[in-house]
Amino acid sequence: ATWAAAAAALAGMAADVARLHPHQQAYFNFLVDRSTPERLRTQYVMLYWGTEHREGLEYLLARYPDATLNVSAGGEARLRRNRRILPAAARDRIVTPRETGRPADFFISSVGYTQPPPPLPSLGVLYARRIYGNTVLTVRAVDLSLADEATAGHARAAYRAAAAGEPLFRSAAFDLHLDGRTLTWISASCRPEDTPRWFLLEVVPVDPDDVQRSRPEFGFDEYGVRFDGRCLVRRILPDFPIRALRVGYRWRDETGTRRWEKTTFGLSAARRR
Repeated sequence: ATWAAAAAALAGMAADVARLHPHQQAYFNFLVDRSTPERLRTQYVMLYWGTEHREGLEYLLARYPDATLNVSAGGEARLRRNRRILPAAARDRIVTPRETGRPADFFISSVGYTQPPPPLPSLGVLYARRIYGNTVLTVRAVDLSLADEATAGHARAAYRAAAAGEPLFRSAAFDLHLDGRTLTWISASCRPEDTPRWFLLEVVPVDPDDVQRSRPEFGFDEYGVRFDGRCLVRRILPDFPIRALRVGYRWRDETGTRRWEKTTFGLSAARRR
């Protein structure tokens, strides 16, 4: 009976290894409930060592067989280590923004914990890897001139929808548009110093004593996409009533000096909902 139980356990793990390849390091205890995506998101670490970046690099190398690829990632050290795994000819075609001094054309993102499907279709996504229905790896075209027309057209449609109304906030570097719960950052410049990595946003609940719903400062979840001389990033605001937004951003003045500004602006009664 003991040998039979051990064989059954090994068979179950072997099936997982085959199904999850090349992410066979994601391990699940078959004695614990794993029946729903929510259980997997909250109870398990899906990816840990960053080996999934290799899959993203191999996808780009196959899709653009003759191009030099300027790639960034959520973890630059992981990206460099995975690049070293590749054959020499492929490795030489992968460069990074730090090496070139130019903003990335592609962005690879992965998370240790799986994420639920995004509330909005992600902009510029060329490839997504899912484990048990949860996204763990995405490869995004930052420069949409390098993407297919359907991917680029989706971003242009999102831009037109966001820019149809008056901006919620306007600065010298960018405009903010709010459509329902969708906040969109739009800039006419695609310089690295203008991207939302230096953009902070704090949501202020209608009830100032509602500590449960107060949020620390955060920026945008996604890397921006570039197209037709514009940059575009979006995020969904929380679904509770909001009375104000605090925005902080870094910009360069006419002398090239970096400056940091922060401002608070309230929302109308209609937009608070």
